[in-house]
Amino acid sequence: MTYSTYRALPIETLYELLEPSIRDMLVAFDTKTDNMIAFHAMKKQVETLLDIIEQKKKEDIRRN
Repeated sequence: MTYSTYRALPIETLYELLEPSIRDMLVAFDTKTDNMIAFHAMKKQVETLLDIIEQKKKEDIRRN
């Protein structure tokens, strides 16, 4: 998914996407060098999800 697609999702959906992303990243890491490309791709996805979740939390705080 693109960054803008993630931004359009509600925070609950972002949390739901985060769990399988972390699991996939850990599986890729467990296989070491065979899946380092997959690991780095999943790491980037997890970082993006965490960044957007943090932004949305800050936006919610500002609104309230």
